[in-house]
Amino acid sequence: MSVRTTVVGSWWIHPENEQELRRYHTGKLSPRDGEAVLNKAATQAIKDQRELGLDEWTGGEYHTDDFILHMHRCLTGLEITRPGEPEPFDYDDMTSAKVVGDITAPNGLGYLAAFRREKNLPGGVRKAAVVSPYEAVVAAREDMDSVNRQIEALTAIVNAELRGMADEGCPNVQLDAPVFGGFVNNGLMTAKQAADLIAPCFAGVTAKKSLHFCNGNLRGRPISGTLRCAPWVEILQRLEGVVDIAAFEVKYFSQFHERDAYKAMPKSMQLAAGIVDEGSYWIEPVKKIRERIADWARVVGEERLWVSPSCGFGRHRPRDIPVLRAKVENMVEAARTL
Repeated sequence: MSVRTTVVGSWWIHPENEQELRRYHTGKLSPRDGEAVLNKAATQAIKDQRELGLDEWTGGEYHTDDFILHMHRCLTGLEITRPGEPEPFDYDDMTSAKVVGDITAPNGLGYLAAFRREKNLPGGVRKAAVVSPYEAVVAAREDMDSVNRQIEALTAIVNAELRGMADEGCPNVQLDAPVFGGFVNNGLMTAKQAADLIAPCFAGVTAKKSLHFCNGNLRGRPISGTLRCAPWVEILQRLEGVVDIAAFEVKYFSQFHERDAYKAMPKSMQLAAGIVDEGSYWIEPVKKIRERIADWARVVGEERLWVSPSCGFGRHRPRDIPVLRAKVENMVEAARTL
């Protein structure tokens, strides 16, 4: 028995690229030089993932700055009320803004542009992601009433990125929507409300469609005080026929303990279980990963299961590439030798 392997999206930054990527994200490179840096980093990420034997790989998401902390720079209609810290330590260090007009993204969110670059690199990419409407406007998190009045416009922006990547040949497009998972876990949103907001993001998308939930991951730490995954099953039930793969963080023992809830996941869906903890320095042994995979396979079936590292893989300081590589090597070995 074996299961397929994937990643949520991000990949480690090679030390030789780190300084130039920082210069790119602080606007100190020309467009031409910036593109060269992004292509170099993505080429190395694709090579790493393929050499490690992953069944699905990405371009590493280097065009993003700390995942979503740059998103306000892609949008109009926001006014910064508090600049973010250059090296954010916690969630309150993120840029804050208020909505002052209609939100638009004149040049897109950057995900489609990244796929257009990366699809022609050696090996191409098999998967690419776009953040959800709420993640896109994370800077305005303290102005949620105004954000909700802009939700249709934000959804259209996200949908255009997802549809564009699918139309240009991306085999698997993913919506990164941790906010929805956290809201439902903490009783701030119903499963129906979450599903009703998620479904339009995928309208007209012809590729395989993945949905990513986690409990937040900044510097390897969650934002949610409720580390669960069972409540997400009801959201999936309401997205039957919309979502093909649930790429969910399930690295916490509390989530593993809830795995039987996934017997109720729609049979048409697959589960990409993020069981390998990228935030821990400890390397999960092959035996333990194999046991976890087997337990999840008994719930959803081997044929419907993927295994992956949890989100934020390799992008948190301090990063130790040999440790990260060992984590993936063990995960791939465990997935192939059940």
